[in-house]
Amino acid sequence: MGRACGRFVAKSSKSILFQKSMHGLYIGALMFLGVIAIGTTSYRLEGWTLSDAFYMVVITVFSVGYEEVEPVATPMLRAITICIIVAGDASKVYFVGSLVRFITEGEIGKAMEEHRKSKDIESIHDHAIICGYGRIGQVLARELEAKKFPFLVLDNNAERVALAHTHGYQALLGDAGEESTLSEAHIERAAVFATVLPNDMVNVFITLTARNMQPALRIIARAEDPATEKKLKQAGANEIILPAFVGGMQIANSITEATLDSVLKGDLSHLTTDFKELGVEIVEHPIVANGVDDRKTIQKLLRGIESNCLVLGIKKPDGSLMQHPPGTYRLEAGDVVVMLSHGKLI
Repeated sequence: MGRACGRFVAKSSKSILFQKSMHGLYIGALMFLGVIAIGTTSYRLEGWTLSDAFYMVVITVFSVGYEEVEPVATPMLRAITICIIVAGDASKVYFVGSLVRFITEGEIGKAMEEHRKSKDIESIHDHAIICGYGRIGQVLARELEAKKFPFLVLDNNAERVALAHTHGYQALLGDAGEESTLSEAHIERAAVFATVLPNDMVNVFITLTARNMQPALRIIARAEDPATEKKLKQAGANEIILPAFVGGMQIANSITEATLDSVLKGDLSHLTTDFKELGVEIVEHPIVANGVDDRKTIQKLLRGIESNCLVLGIKKPDGSLMQHPPGTYRLEAGDVVVMLSHGKLI
């Protein structure tokens, strides 16, 4: 929340400065145009033609120094000319000053923003260092932000660092394999170090560098090839994550759960032969009204069976299916307990 508020304040400050700069430009331009319009009108009221009046105002405002197109002989004409000179110079100075400020404030704002980011990094502690802001790094950053865990993104690609800044995260441009870069990221104050680059060998080298600098630091490393796991452990990684393996397991679980539902609701006879070849058997055990198993809990039912069984689900009389019921579930007449059995039932 605090970090989000900080980003909001920073953005609001930039917006206010920009609006002030634009406001100054508008006022300066209006003042300048107003002097020309009022001066031209004043000369016209003194009997000058429109072209002569406008020409006189322009050469006066810009201090060209040409001679007057008409004699400025009357006190009124002289007063008008004096006012145009003073007001014209004042509006020019104001407009040029606003234009210069509009241009320079952008550069000053950038410098101030860089200084603020540097101060934020200097004060960070008990944080996570994320090496690499690719797909995995971005997901990791979002999750850490959601859990309000402080972190710092480290990447040697300027575009990815800029992207991290755009997302509102603290980020540092540099090579994570260099000790100077890790020192700048304050690895000595970090709580955890995660290298999630797509290159296994680079992750090994970064892990080794981080471990040499901080022997007690918790290091999590990404590996694409399972064969790299041993190298990462030897380099000093505490935990190795294989995204492909984790993703495959999630997909397998999704497929298995969906398939289990369809299998239990269908005819199990076609699977009997296949399972027997593996030494297991799917058994459907009906619960008869007023029978020995009526009103028994699943735990008690399994105690009376001489084989190792796993209850996959219970088919209810209304056709619904209860998957993975708890052991305390009390069976009712009409239920059919579907079990995976290794051995024989009594």
